[in-house]
Amino acid sequence: MGEIDSTLISTLLGVAGGALATAAGAVLRTRSSIRTAARLIYAELTRECTAVAYFRTYGHWAAPTPSRDAWDSNSGVLARRRRSASFEAVLRGYEALEFMPFIDGNSLSPGHREALARDAVKDLVAAIGEIGRVAHIPRARLDVVTGRLRNARPLSRTGVSSTSGTIPTYLQERMADTGYSMRILPRLGIRLTDGRVVVDGNTASTDRTQYIVFDAAGSDELKEHPVARLAGEDATGDPAIDEAYDGLVATATFLREVFGRDHLHQRGTPFAAVVHYGTNYNNAFMRNEVLFLGDGDNRYFSRFTHVDVIATELCKGLPELWSMGVEGQHGALRCSIRDVLGVMTKQYAEQQTVEEADWLLGVGLLAPGINGVALRSIKAPGTAYDDVDMGKDPQPAVMDDYVHTRNDNGGIHINSGIPSRAFYLLAEQLGGKAWERAGQIWWDALTSGELDATTQFADFARLTAAAALSRYGDGEEHRAVLEAWNGVGLSAGGESRVSRVS
Repeated sequence: MGEIDSTLISTLLGVAGGALATAAGAVLRTRSSIRTAARLIYAELTRECTAVAYFRTYGHWAAPTPSRDAWDSNSGVLARRRRSASFEAVLRGYEALEFMPFIDGNSLSPGHREALARDAVKDLVAAIGEIGRVAHIPRARLDVVTGRLRNARPLSRTGVSSTSGTIPTYLQERMADTGYSMRILPRLGIRLTDGRVVVDGNTASTDRTQYIVFDAAGSDELKEHPVARLAGEDATGDPAIDEAYDGLVATATFLREVFGRDHLHQRGTPFAAVVHYGTNYNNAFMRNEVLFLGDGDNRYFSRFTHVDVIATELCKGLPELWSMGVEGQHGALRCSIRDVLGVMTKQYAEQQTVEEADWLLGVGLLAPGINGVALRSIKAPGTAYDDVDMGKDPQPAVMDDYVHTRNDNGGIHINSGIPSRAFYLLAEQLGGKAWERAGQIWWDALTSGELDATTQFADFARLTAAAALSRYGDGEEHRAVLEAWNGVGLSAGGESRVSRVS
């Protein structure tokens, strides 16, 4: 009887212990799933808040519609918790995040915009703090993220809506950490209105207004800036004005003399730019038909009036690029084509051969003290800069290193290095001057009428191969195109006889 009682007791204790272990395991799994969900939400929310910090610092919304995929997929875990304070706090943060792009624009007074932005940032800081606590994010890291939002200075009135500009979003986070805030006299009947130039009541240019440079003098308005220089006028002595003017002329000359294109948007539209835009403004962007150029903050960037930067931005106005998408591979291809046209504009202006050219975009754009040579390298993507503050140039050179990311509109400024490298390999093999044969092939593919929002790198590769075949026949140029794309890990068709280029 004693043995039976002992065995029974042991069995009962074992069952009870197993039940307790199972319950404990369930609790641990629940805690683990909550923490995992919280970390996914935290990563998404803090990533999207980079654009908010940049916007608060520079007054320029430079991001697509904020994402909430992680929240949609994982918020249910928070909602099922006994206490719903975390769910409600983070939901308010996402609502504030989605509201931020609507604060940008000219429809609100500066004071109203700042009040709305301040309230939105308050909700975002609370959301990050709450989800960070649930995710067990170290306090020091939370302070860094929320500090970017709290420390940004009040918004000024920019009216610049959802444009990525020259500086990609993966650099904006670093710039937001230590950035600075931003802060009419019609001539000859010339007026600047919302990114369009009106001359004597119409948008057609004359000989005097073929090239126009306006001077914003530190203002961040998009209209009513005085004319600083017109076509045919002598240099002013202001480096930004004169460099912008030279860049407009160089771009127009290149497109006209090399490709027979005498306009960007439509025939007769002036080539126009605004210099000294904003205070310490670290970007260049197109607004409708006008290019706006910042002076930089001299911490990260100097003025943006370099000829290749100007050409790259102006070429956003080419109608052939409008049909292309702005995300993923098609967005990266669009950026690459513009970069290629930009470096060729510089090479054409200086009459450089393939061997003489540096194949760098934005030489001199980086501020003194930044460890780098340019913003991007067409020849060797990923080598333009490697700096403590700016980080390392993230561009890949081959498809094996393609970067899958949701930042930077799916990595459009990052992965653009792959087709850009293909163009360099083509120009290198053909020799001479890049615009003479390699550029013609790229231009023929661009103007083929085949580009749309679904065009991938491989599609463009095949278009360039077809263009080479059509223009030059099945000879050196066609083989060079196949080898160039093969060199970045892509097939342009008919590659069975092509050896890989190192």
